[in-house]
Amino acid sequence: MSYNGVDFYIRPFQRRDSEQVRNLFKLCIGYERGSPRWYALRGSPKRLNSIICYIIFAMGLLAASPAGPAELCYRIAGITAAVLSAGFFLFHRWQLSEAFLHYSNPASHADLSDIAGHYGVVENPDGTSYFTGKSGFWVAERLVDGKPNGELVGSVALDDRYRPDPHHAELRRMAVSSTMQRKGLGRHLVETVFQHVQEHKLNTISLQTTGYSTSAVGFYERFGWKLVAHQSLPGKPWLDFRLVEYRLDI
Repeated sequence: MSYNGVDFYIRPFQRRDSEQVRNLFKLCIGYERGSPRWYALRGSPKRLNSIICYIIFAMGLLAASPAGPAELCYRIAGITAAVLSAGFFLFHRWQLSEAFLHYSNPASHADLSDIAGHYGVVENPDGTSYFTGKSGFWVAERLVDGKPNGELVGSVALDDRYRPDPHHAELRRMAVSSTMQRKGLGRHLVETVFQHVQEHKLNTISLQTTGYSTSAVGFYERFGWKLVAHQSLPGKPWLDFRLVEYRLDI
């Protein structure tokens, strides 16, 4: 299909796509402009924990300045407060970046190590593929002069393994290359999932994303997903990772 002069073809995953899918996920989550990590590092200076650091830092400098209390202990406390607040601010940004880089590492996700096995992909002798169950994994391949050129520019998955309700599945591995942003590919990927959902009579789709990615959040909300929960990073409640869960009842 063509959108704004850009051609792409959405099809079921094939085993030969594995390495490209993993690289695409890594880039789209952790490294490209517009990735969740990029949004997080842009947005964290405006968050409450950063604002508290600014206030403590300013109060510390004031206490340590000649205009502050004359007592040495107050000046030492002010310097300590300023240094600690600045240190926490930098440490938090480093930890936030590392958390997204860890999440973007395909080795951190069991389904990406064996995509075909996890999502029930079966390949036909002619190279086409299909899904054995309610789960599925799709890729978008770029077309040049109307022919696939082997370059993957997007992916999306539907996973029904982790929900006790047999009619409830989870949207996962949504990734669109930075070269294809705002060209309609994301919409077509989601519509492909919707068609699969209708064929398998699923009635609820959940997803997780980061609240920092306002464009992604807005994209899902336009399709009708509703916010149902906020979560922190397990083991690091102080880290402002901002995981949000959305639910769509069909």
